[in-house]
Amino acid sequence: MNIRALHSKLLSLPYRFKLILVFSLLIVLTAMILGGITYYHFSGASQRDAKDYQVQLVAQISHNFDRYLKEMQIISLSPLYDQKVLGILNNHQYPVTSATFPPAEERVEMWRYISSLIHGRNEIKGIHIMANDGTIFSNLDSQTVWLKLLDLNSNEISQIREADGEWVLLPLHRPSYYLNKDTEVFSVARLIREPSTNKHLGMIKLDVKQELFEDFISTDSNIFILDDKNQLIYPNMHETKLLQSVIFQQKYKEGNSYFNTTIDGKPYMMVHNVSGYSGAKVIMLTPFDAILSEVNQLRVLLLFVVLLGVFISFILGFILSKPLVSSIHKLQKAMAEVRKGDFSKRVQSDHQDEIGQLSQGFNHMVDEIERLVTEVYETSLREKDAEIRALQSQMNPHFLYNTLESINMLAITQGNLDVSDMVTSLGKLLRYTIDQSSKIVSLEEELSFIRSYIMIQQMRMGDSLQYEEDVDPHLLRVSIPKIILQPLVENAIFHGIAGHGGKIHLRVKEINSEMHVLISDNGKGVCKNKLEELRKFLPSNMQNGVALVNINERIKFLYGNDYGMDLYSDEGEGFTVILRFPMKQKEEESFEASIGSRG
Repeated sequence: MNIRALHSKLLSLPYRFKLILVFSLLIVLTAMILGGITYYHFSGASQRDAKDYQVQLVAQISHNFDRYLKEMQIISLSPLYDQKVLGILNNHQYPVTSATFPPAEERVEMWRYISSLIHGRNEIKGIHIMANDGTIFSNLDSQTVWLKLLDLNSNEISQIREADGEWVLLPLHRPSYYLNKDTEVFSVARLIREPSTNKHLGMIKLDVKQELFEDFISTDSNIFILDDKNQLIYPNMHETKLLQSVIFQQKYKEGNSYFNTTIDGKPYMMVHNVSGYSGAKVIMLTPFDAILSEVNQLRVLLLFVVLLGVFISFILGFILSKPLVSSIHKLQKAMAEVRKGDFSKRVQSDHQDEIGQLSQGFNHMVDEIERLVTEVYETSLREKDAEIRALQSQMNPHFLYNTLESINMLAITQGNLDVSDMVTSLGKLLRYTIDQSSKIVSLEEELSFIRSYIMIQQMRMGDSLQYEEDVDPHLLRVSIPKIILQPLVENAIFHGIAGHGGKIHLRVKEINSEMHVLISDNGKGVCKNKLEELRKFLPSNMQNGVALVNINERIKFLYGNDYGMDLYSDEGEGFTVILRFPMKQKEEESFEASIGSRG
């Protein structure tokens, strides 16, 4: 719908509705402007507050994590100051081929020492001191960890060796020495060297569980902790698309501690902090939906206020517009009565406003129309009277009937029976066409008229014209418009079989509670283009169209658009016309017509 059509439709609305619509638009526009300004400022303030809070929170998480790492790296230094530990590690310097295990007293001594380090720290999965021969001393029992390190060249072990005594932060990994291969931890580790000789005696590894972060991460936002190589420390979600997007985006925006980003079409606020102590990166990813939750509540409230305002405007508009439109309704009702033909209606108005002036103009207009109608009616009566007198002066139809009857009797007495039959048929045609008592007849009456017409044509054309009827007897009382079939039969004769002769077949049957009349010939037919052209003209409103158009329009006018005419033809294979009528009996239509005339 274009703008002009919408404008026209709005102007066509009732006057009272237009007043209510104006009230509503004023309230909606005012609420939208004020609400938009409020929403914009509140949204900006919410984002600024969220940014400041998250920057502080990320910095605090990073600080707490650094403090914990410092505690862990201090613990990792403690074996350097215990001679018993150094002595036991010194006993396990070289790998042996046999699968020997350390003596029980060594394991007990190391277990006591490690247990003293881990006391009260539930977040630590285990502390493991590993000798150069692969022996593992741990606070965990042999049901949890192996007593021997199976892979002395794993990635984690290589990183510890490369650090050459410095402490190392290992990201989330699955150590091979755990019997449960799904155990995943991050670790703080370092080499153990003999203080006096700097000799490499082994290494210590502190495995920390994810539960550590529950103590200092208390937010619903997505928190990610990565090491200096962007490897995951927290949380345990390696393969998620969200994590991969975070790692990818922060690589290219490491200089910014805060920026907005979009992941999978969803907007986020990203805040990150890089530790100067450990190089660990704490990243907080918060959906804007969570940040703007209060703003969205405000938006819902504003929407509720707007809807409430519209509702109130409808009520006020309905109440306040009643006195304004009551005079318009009076004028509208009076015009409706005048349109029905009641010219006695007048509008009483005591107001001198625009509506009052319209009422006065309406009364004057009705007076003039009533005067003109009276004059036209009287003139029409005089013209009809003149026409009747002129018709009366013409030849009386009965004179024609009597003359034809005289010709018929003369033909019979002289033995010209063909002439007698033709004169009899012509008389029937004249009586049927001149009789104006009814415009709706039964199918039986119409078929009798068709037979008389066919008989006359057969007298003229001889045996070259053949006619056949196939009619369901129970349809003979169904009513149809008078002289609706004869033009189609005439078309079939003069446009279908004229010149070379042929057969006309008239069939009447009931289909889907409708009466279908089929008039077909076996003549030359028409081509597809001509048939389409005829079908195209059927629904037209042409005043000077062919008989097919007039008959189609007549049926639709009397019975509605559900009924009418269909055409079928193939070139060289004849032409068929199908008329569709409702199943109404003649008495039924006569009754309806009488009721209509009384109304």
